[in-house]
Formats: sequence, C-alpha cells, structure tokens
Amino acid sequence: MENVIMQRILIIEDDQPTRSLMAQVFRFEGFEALEAANGEAGVGTAIACVPDLIVCDIMMPDLDGFGVLQALRSNPATALTPFIFVSAKVAGEDRRQGMEEGADDYITKPYNPDVLVASIRRRLEKRQRQVEENRRQGEEVGLAVAASMPREIVASLEYITTLTNLVAFRYSGHDPQVAAMHEAVVKETGRLRRLMRRLHLYGQLPQLYAKRFELNDTKSMAKPELVLERVARDVAEKWGRDSDLLVSVDPARLPLGGEYLAVIVEELVDNACKFSEPNSPVQIKGCSERGYWTLAVSNLGTGISADHIKQIGAFKQFWSDGAKPRGLGLGLALTQGLARLHGCEFALHCSKDTTVATVLIPLET
Repeated sequence: MENVIMQRILIIEDDQPTRSLMAQVFRFEGFEALEAANGEAGVGTAIACVPDLIVCDIMMPDLDGFGVLQALRSNPATALTPFIFVSAKVAGEDRRQGMEEGADDYITKPYNPDVLVASIRRRLEKRQRQVEENRRQGEEVGLAVAASMPREIVASLEYITTLTNLVAFRYSGHDPQVAAMHEAVVKETGRLRRLMRRLHLYGQLPQLYAKRFELNDTKSMAKPELVLERVARDVAEKWGRDSDLLVSVDPARLPLGGEYLAVIVEELVDNACKFSEPNSPVQIKGCSERGYWTLAVSNLGTGISADHIKQIGAFKQFWSDGAKPRGLGLGLALTQGLARLHGCEFALHCSKDTTVATVLIPLET
C-alpha cells in the first residue's frame, strides 16, 4: 500500500482544552496536528518542523499572536506558510490588523469546526497551486536556458581546446607540467561538452514530445546488446569502477534510437557509480519478459527519499551527506523525459541499502 503523506498543521493556543479539541478535529479530518502551548514555543516548533499551515490564537502571554506572525513572516523557512488566526477578539481593528500583518484568514471564537476546516483546506489548496505554478515557471526558465546556452558554451569550449592544443603541441614535449595541464584541460572541457549536450537534449524534449507520433514512424531500432556494455564500461572506467561492474543483457530490438538508449544507460550508470562506494557492485541487467524489455541499474547505497523521488526535475540534486555531487542534477530528469518520449516507464526504488533504477521499454510486436 502506498504511504499517504499527511499535511501537518501547527496549533498555537495557550488554552489546553481548546488546543486539544482543535487537534482532535484536525486528526479526524486526516491532518497531522502539532501543538504549542504559547507563542514562543509555537515559533520554535514552526521553524523546526515547517508545518503546512499554522492556526494561532492572538491573546497569549509573553508573545501574542501578532508577534508570532511577525516572527514567522520574517523567517525564510516560514515566510509563506499559510497562517490563520482563531481568536476571541472580534473587533474590526483586530481583524484588520491580523490581515495587514499577513494572516491568510481570521476566524472568531467560538468557531464552527466545519468553517475552520473548510478555510484550512482552501488555504492549503491555494498554497499547492502556488507551489505548482512556481515549479512550472522554474521548469520554463530551465528549458529556456537549456535551449539557448549550450551552443554558445560549446563554441567557447572548442576555442579553448584549440588554444590549449596549440600550446601543448609546442611546449608539452619540453615541459611535463604543460603536458599535465593540457591533459587536465582536455578532461574538464570534455566533461563540460557532455554536460552541454545533455542540457541541449533536455531543452529539446518538449519539442520532441510534441512530435513524438512523427518520430514513431521514422525511429530507428536499438540493439541493447551492442549499446549497454560498451556505454556502461566507458562510464565505469571514468569512475575507476571497472571491476565493480556486472552486466547481463538479453538481445532485443527496442523501439528507440541507439543514441537515446546510450544516454539513458550513461546517466543511470553514472549515478550508480557516483552514489555508491568503490568496491561495491554496480549491476546492469537487460532482460525481456511479457512484451517488455527491462533495463535495471542497481547499486548499494541509501539513495534518495520517496519525497525526493516525486520532486525529480532538472537542476535538482539530492544527496545524503555534505559532499555535493558535481553536475547539473540533470541525469534523472533527462532519463525520465526520454523514457516518456518513447512510451516507456521509469521508476526509482530506494531501500535502506539498495537503489534500483528501472526503465520498462515496450517491445515491438
């Protein structure tokens, strides 16, 4: 059964019976309820836990509701968290002050639980729409960058490569340091070219997807037994992981071009090597079963959380320690996009000690 992520509501209320009753109502409605007995505790809990929504009383000792709202609106982690006042203060100036301070709603006591829950659901839905819109706009910006930048950068890289080759040709035979620097420049410019090719391909995905039915009529057929081991070995060699690689491939004819299959394999094996320890196995399997050809790339490691899997996108990187990986965070998003382009399914499963990336490719009948 799929785990349902409950939305979290923080109740800041100094009256214990009122707070407990409110929490009971929220839990009955399917929310997770956190409780804070005063304003200072509420601010601390909100910053530590970052709830999806906050319900707050106004009249509390030490730090009142207006002070709580100001403190949370000034903190980047909680600045946009929906905030509802539930208070016995019914004067118009109190309501006006609450809304001017940045509250999303103001409900007077005694309150109707149905009215409060309805307000909460509206605020959460609005916030979700805002998050989705921000995500969409971010993706559009990313696609625009991906479509425009790579050619300019590749042109500059070609110029840099030409210059360094000329210097190396003239001086490397006389100075070992020049030869070493030339080798380093060649390696790094090659890495950047690869990133730019991937970035350009990612920027093309929307146009390719719009023309996917035309592609279906002209697409070439990939032979995975010719692509898989060659690409996987090249990636493993780059990471110094040749001996860790285990490859098993069933022959097939797949409904996508070999260049697209090569990109998928390269990205998945690169991730597997990047996020696992040397001398641990990186296994690549390709097998046919029930009308599908399944590519599975597995490695030993904690992987990423279920929440992060849902957030896979370009320029997003997930890691479990302080060592941020190199790259643009493009690999999984590009794999996902190419799989979708060709009518395939992509899935990522992470357990305590194993990560498995799977691409399910329909076979031609």
